[in-house]
Amino acid sequence: MNIKLPKELVERFKNLGLSQNEIKVYLLLLYSGPLTAKEISEYSQVPFSKIYLVLNNLEKKGWLNSTTTRPVKYSARPPQEAVEVVRMNLEKVMNEAAEYIAKELQPVYDRMSVSLQPNLLLFYGEDNIAMKMVDVILGTRRELLLALHHRLETFLEYSSRLSSVRLVEARPRIKILVSKDLIDDIHPLVEIGAEVRYRDEMFGGGAISDNREALIILEKDERYSTAIWSTHYSLIELAKSYFEKIWSTSKMVI
Repeated sequence: MNIKLPKELVERFKNLGLSQNEIKVYLLLLYSGPLTAKEISEYSQVPFSKIYLVLNNLEKKGWLNSTTTRPVKYSARPPQEAVEVVRMNLEKVMNEAAEYIAKELQPVYDRMSVSLQPNLLLFYGEDNIAMKMVDVILGTRRELLLALHHRLETFLEYSSRLSSVRLVEARPRIKILVSKDLIDDIHPLVEIGAEVRYRDEMFGGGAISDNREALIILEKDERYSTAIWSTHYSLIELAKSYFEKIWSTSKMVI
């Protein structure tokens, strides 16, 4: 059977990952109905030495069905059904590739960007510190380390924002370390899957987001609170190492 393949149709098939031989075989079966491998090879002029490879590839990609009887016969799946299977497979491959690349290379970009453009700012007063902490948390996409050593009233007032769609959709890994008397104050983050531990006493606190930025809250004196915000890689690494050290010796919230 000699099937003339329109150029545009061939290009569209190739966009979906089919080779020239695979296109010929699928269209042959679409027009002729079920055939054996030998018949397919003869009618499509695809060498018999290659025909099983072509048929297996088409079946794996979702374009063909085969019988369990002998001799095995192959038939074309309905085009709309086949295209939907291909679309789902391609989407899965694209999503897996995108997720893997982002996971592997984003930390490299983050380290390079913060090393080339280090920044450091001071924040004074609980209101300013609390608002900056909320911004840091909402910008998190992969990992958030949060430590609270004393009550930031303004932060707790803003805490309802922490369950926003942006943070929930990102699904970052969240670790929260609090002094024992603050356990009941961090429910918004607990509700979105945060792991919480506590210590009887804590000295200092803050937030570290994605190895990209850190907000370090210093001890509160009699007049005001002070915090340092930075994207400097060395400072972030130092803060993260300290957090992980005290996290490992803290108690889990039951």
